[in-house]
Amino acid sequence: MAKRLENKVAVVTGASRGIGRASALALADEGAHVVVAARTADDLDSLAREIETRGVKALPVAGDLSQAADVNRLAEAAEGTFGRVDILVNNAGVGKFGTLAELSVEEYDWMMNANMRATFLCTKAFLPGMLEREEGWVVFVGSVAGLNGLPNETVYCASKHAQYGFARALDHETRPHNVKVTYLAPGGVDTYFAFGTGRTEGDPKLKEYLDSEDVAQALIFAVTQPPKSRVFLIGMRPMREPL
Repeated sequence: MAKRLENKVAVVTGASRGIGRASALALADEGAHVVVAARTADDLDSLAREIETRGVKALPVAGDLSQAADVNRLAEAAEGTFGRVDILVNNAGVGKFGTLAELSVEEYDWMMNANMRATFLCTKAFLPGMLEREEGWVVFVGSVAGLNGLPNETVYCASKHAQYGFARALDHETRPHNVKVTYLAPGGVDTYFAFGTGRTEGDPKLKEYLDSEDVAQALIFAVTQPPKSRVFLIGMRPMREPL
């Protein structure tokens, strides 16, 4: 049986752990070749080897995706190896939780650069080829924090609201060219995210959160819609997560 994304090429940012890693493996399971990007080369190399056990190709590219030179290098490697990119998963992101008084200017820049600047740079790098071919998918792994204001998350919410607004505007620009945009908005996910900057490893509450694979399957749902259908917003919440 043919896989639903057979011979498609996907780029997944923030792929070394958590949602990014699960998404890269889910895309490979559906037959896509996967370019994986993050800061940590060793984690990417290990992931690439695991992807290739699915019978598809993998390309690890380490770098800081808030830096234009690193994003350009990623785009050149992906397109030089595969000739095109069909699916971009903007997943790279960071967070620190605390009151506004507790957050510094440096932490503001860190979150905005990782969550929004990297999104802008990666989308700008890969979108032109999709528009030219009149086919493609741009997926944003956002957060419920992009749809709501939450206590002790002022800057993180701001960065994710920016990403959501960017995605909404992009959807209007790309739809006439048959390029689909999806914003995933999960609540709490049991990953390494924000360990040491608001979460504690081993906290028993994390086990009640979504698993990374849950979000990855929502991504697969979005990018396997039939030609006349697009899913822009997917909101996901754990069954027991309070607001």
